[in-house]
Amino acid sequence: MNYLTWISNLGVVPLFLLAAFLLAPEAFFLFLRRVSVIAVLEAINISQWITNYFLNLKLLNLTRSLLFVKALLLLPCASNAQISQFDLILAKGEQKELHFSQLNKLSVGNSEVITHKIIKNKLLIKGKKIGFSDLIVWSPKPVKYNIYVLSKQKYLKTIQLADALGNLGLVIDIKGPMITAKGEVLDFADYLYLHKIKKQFQEQVFFKIKLSPNLRNLIISKVYQELYSRGFSKVSCTNQWLDVNCRFEGSHQKSVIDELKKNYSVNFSEEESISLQKNYRLKMKIVQLEGLDGQELKFGLDKLSASVGDLFEHGLRKLIDENLVLLSQSHMELSTLAEPELIVNLAQPQLVEIGSQIPFQNITHQRGAIIAPIDWKFAGLRITTNISPQYGKFLVKYTTEFSRPMDQGISGSKEESTVFLRPGESIKIFQIGYKTSSFEKNQIPYLSEIPILKELFTSRSKGQSYKQIYGYIYIDEVE
Repeated sequence: MNYLTWISNLGVVPLFLLAAFLLAPEAFFLFLRRVSVIAVLEAINISQWITNYFLNLKLLNLTRSLLFVKALLLLPCASNAQISQFDLILAKGEQKELHFSQLNKLSVGNSEVITHKIIKNKLLIKGKKIGFSDLIVWSPKPVKYNIYVLSKQKYLKTIQLADALGNLGLVIDIKGPMITAKGEVLDFADYLYLHKIKKQFQEQVFFKIKLSPNLRNLIISKVYQELYSRGFSKVSCTNQWLDVNCRFEGSHQKSVIDELKKNYSVNFSEEESISLQKNYRLKMKIVQLEGLDGQELKFGLDKLSASVGDLFEHGLRKLIDENLVLLSQSHMELSTLAEPELIVNLAQPQLVEIGSQIPFQNITHQRGAIIAPIDWKFAGLRITTNISPQYGKFLVKYTTEFSRPMDQGISGSKEESTVFLRPGESIKIFQIGYKTSSFEKNQIPYLSEIPILKELFTSRSKGQSYKQIYGYIYIDEVE
């Protein structure tokens, strides 16, 4: 017991006192740090609360201000809604009477423009000077008059113009010299008449007039018909109020456009053709059908069981394979002469020649001397094409010249025609038939030189063959 007491008095208590003495400053500083952190957080919370409070207060004041401004803006509207307004037009020096059941008082805005005189419940107004003035009369509710004083000439034109527009069934609103016409036009003659007025009085009359659907369709269909019949490739028309606006692509024929403007009062604008900015691929197939038995050909390729598209997609082999029996029985031979392919631009000519230049000696006598110059002439097939956009398709103008040597010259034929073609579509453009004759003489060497016997060892033969040449074309866009 004494031992434990000694331990508590001399050992444990001094150690705790020493530890408390050493750690007391650090604990004090930690306490101060915690107090400072708590104080800063509380200050932030308080400042944020104060900021939110004042922000809400500002929003509340702003909302109240907006409501107050709206109320102020609505006050004139409410007051004006109670005042009836009328427009009056006077010529200079003209007088007009206004009758009221009760005339309490009045107010003239510009006494230099109008003069007034009250006779019982009548108000006499006279145009004094060209200009504008308002007049407010209490009878007993306020009535406002907007008075326009015009020159006599201007006044007469305005009244006549308003009457002319009113006779067409339009609603007329006159503000001094300015007139607003509203309504719908049903008749084509009225439409043309309104355009004349619009052109002449465009600074005085404001048109808010619509075309009836039937009248609009009639005008646009006439424009489409006229332009497409004259070769324009693309036409697009729209309608806005009284105006019809049309855009077109194609050859610019000024006389046609001027005629349509005059007859239908339509506005036109020319656009550059998109088709002319693209490249296209032109393919040709030149096919020959020949009779092997010397008989004249009785049918063409249209009798074969295949389409023209197969000729470009699968080639001539497909036609031969599918019609082998028919060709054999008819003693026909089908072959390809040429397959030209060109990259072309629309509205530019293209030329394809299948053949060659053949020399011919042209013998002439001049002053006792023999002159024999050599002339070169083309023999074969020459195809000239010109492709242009027309009516939403391709118009192909083509010329075919077929020539061959005969005796001492060249003979042949020439054809010109046109055809419409869609992109990706193939079509036959020409067919040429001709006959060839041949003479053959066979002899046995040496024996054919012996007199009399040479006729026994010489044979002669003549032959004829009939041929037909077909030309097909195909056009598609180059990606």
